[in-house]
Amino acid sequence: MSALVLVAEADPFNLRLLSDLCSTLGYEVVTAGDGGAVLDSVARERPHLVLMDASLPVMDGLQVLRILKADANLAHVPVLLATAEGDENARRLGLQLGAEDYVTKPYRSFEIQQRLRNVLRLQVANGTISSFPPDRLDIADPTTGAGTASQFRISLDYEFTRAVRYGHPLGCVLVRCSNATSLSPDMQRRTFVQLTTALRSCVRNVDQLFRSSSDSFSILLPETDQRGCGRVIERVQALAARDPFDSDVQPRPLISTSWASYPNEKVADAESLWACALAKATKRG
Repeated sequence: MSALVLVAEADPFNLRLLSDLCSTLGYEVVTAGDGGAVLDSVARERPHLVLMDASLPVMDGLQVLRILKADANLAHVPVLLATAEGDENARRLGLQLGAEDYVTKPYRSFEIQQRLRNVLRLQVANGTISSFPPDRLDIADPTTGAGTASQFRISLDYEFTRAVRYGHPLGCVLVRCSNATSLSPDMQRRTFVQLTTALRSCVRNVDQLFRSSSDSFSILLPETDQRGCGRVIERVQALAARDPFDSDVQPRPLISTSWASYPNEKVADAESLWACALAKATKRG
């Protein structure tokens, strides 16, 4: 049996995206559109975790949280509270009322995945719940700590859907070490660890870095148009020119870049955004 996650969100669009995200990770999902429905659902079947918007209608998420944590039979159910990005008061109050953690809106798929897993693992470690089956997918590359290729595809679909819904741009940058196969396994590991650290310095906290193949990284840039992609490319190219790798790494890693953005007349869906970035990389390679 998979971990059961109750997703509570009033916006049908966000509710579907969050539900699909949890299902893709291998969790069972039940949903609620308002605070009263959350309490009804918990009374019928106790979830392993509640992912709940703080601004639910009928009864807001903070009121629901207060009720859950005041009930001795439900207080152990972990709550991951979603708040508006600038609403520090709701986050502070939510943590005071007993929320285990929070995520901010607009939602970021990689953040949600990590925090869901972290909260559930903490509950197991504390003995609050006995166990839960492992997620269907690994969310971090074991060598670099960047997201995995499978998580990249999930996040790409999620972010593209959001971009279309809200009319926001979305950028995708591909960074490739074109001679990775000529490096020894140890040199590859060191190169990609150092490259990960360097790439993180080129992007914002909201941007998402993935090791999308054995020799490349992909960076998702929410709300970033082609000009913004160009600025990231410039920073990565300047980084490569500075040669951030250990002096004994031989041969020297050769770094190439390409990008694609939405909206673009050639980009109709998430798959074509990725294909466009790959096609540019092939032409330059």
